Amino acid sequence: MHVLILTLIILSVILWGWALYDINISRLRGDRLQPLWLMLIVVFPSIGPLIYFRVKRSRRFIRGDIR
Repeated sequence: MHVLILTLIILSVILWGWALYDINISRLRGDRLQPLWLMLIVVFPSIGPLIYFRVKRSRRFIRGDIR
């Protein structure tokens, strides 16, 4: 049971760091949304990155910016 909890914590920290990194290198730089996304991820560290990546993905499909 302890191994499962430790694994979930490590994965959560990795996702959190990845989201922070992605926000800093994305096109949001200089945009008004960047501080809002950073605040969302810092305030809600477990669900914030999931919301960010979900919204980011849906915006890319809407704009036709698929890579």
